[in-house]
Amino acid sequence: MEGVWSMRAFEPALKTPAHFCLTVFAMSAGMWLLDGLIGDKPDIPVNLPVSSLMAFCPLIAACWLAYRRERGKGIRNLLHRLADWRAVRRRVWYWPALFLMPAVLFISWLCMTLLSYPLPEPDLHWPMIPVLFAVFLVAAAGEEAGWMPFVVDPLQERAGPLAAGLICGAVWALWHFIPWAQAGHGAVWIAWHSLVTVLLRIVIVWIYNNAGRSVWMAALTHAGANVAFFLFPDYGSHYDPMVAGIILAIAVALIVRPWRAGR
Repeated sequence: MEGVWSMRAFEPALKTPAHFCLTVFAMSAGMWLLDGLIGDKPDIPVNLPVSSLMAFCPLIAACWLAYRRERGKGIRNLLHRLADWRAVRRRVWYWPALFLMPAVLFISWLCMTLLSYPLPEPDLHWPMIPVLFAVFLVAAAGEEAGWMPFVVDPLQERAGPLAAGLICGAVWALWHFIPWAQAGHGAVWIAWHSLVTVLLRIVIVWIYNNAGRSVWMAALTHAGANVAFFLFPDYGSHYDPMVAGIILAIAVALIVRPWRAGR
């Protein structure tokens, strides 16, 4: 299988997830500083800071590490893994990849409605959904090309998928702290959304493994989650990470039971 040979090709680099993470953080620091230096920022509906461009730092770091290992061949192997939709083991995993997180956000919206949260009428802007998905898929591919081969794979070889998801998820959340603050979110929101981020990484690892360690499927899951966040219920205006985090935690508890049982 394609995932097997690519793992062998990256074996030395895969043993250094800390090196990869430090490289990504160092590259992202420039984006964080740039956002702080810009005065009047564009008013875009999804309220993304300039530092959100750091989404491509994992791909750049992965290309650099792959090039150090095998020059052009290493980069070709990396990009091949990113476009590995033909290697997806079971097509049924497209369903959770695309619809699990939208379902979680929809259930959280229902709960907030029943709890009489002051919510606006949903305004989904249907023609914008494919546009948002395309944009977020490109950004997600830029992230997952690095996180999955260079962090998740070596970690789960050592400690299993749950530990890999927890550790990578924690690093992933920490990486987002400054952009979340720059987007105007407070400490409580960041704390709860950090939980959502860690849980989402566990979901991504679950789908990634069951789809044959497909980076493409990881990117689809990531993109589907981002679209769901920004359509809730009007470009993310009333998204509550506490409610979403509790519902997602229940879903993840069901996912990790087979892992803990050793199946």
